[in-house]
Amino acid sequence: SLALDEVELANEWLVSALKVQAEFDEYLWAIKGGGYFNAASDNASDLILRERSWVDNATPSANGVAIANLIRLAFLSEDLTHLDRAEQALKAFSSLLESSPTSCPSLCVAMDWYRHATVVQTQTHRIREWSTQFYWPTVLFLPADTLPSHAMGLVCKGTTCLPPVQT
Repeated sequence: SLALDEVELANEWLVSALKVQAEFDEYLWAIKGGGYFNAASDNASDLILRERSWVDNATPSANGVAIANLIRLAFLSEDLTHLDRAEQALKAFSSLLESSPTSCPSLCVAMDWYRHATVVQTQTHRIREWSTQFYWPTVLFLPADTLPSHAMGLVCKGTTCLPPVQT
């Protein structure tokens, strides 16, 4: 849903992503220790152990993908509780990121999003032009209805915004 939201610049996909995230948080979030379990709490009564995957195999780790999504959701929805949850999850896996980064590239991607997330607010035609010309690994483009006079856009690094971009 987040990728579709970025391509179509339509809030309907963001609403869908927020609903999925709410369910994910309700059923899979590990209250003690952070991160996400692989099995839902509502059907885990007979499980001895609820695993929290962090290693990437043929598919990326669910935690790596989920954490990166939380960061994107935080900036797209302007709800920083998602960013707080992402930070908790990254802390939960910090020793693994440090000791075995090649085993968890999706967690490394999530860490990259956490440390370097950039939001660019500009006009829709500029988003379509800029997003296809360059590779922007940790940039979210948001359409801006109004910009300051003579500004091409607004750039925020994480939660800190820079002066309006003139060129």
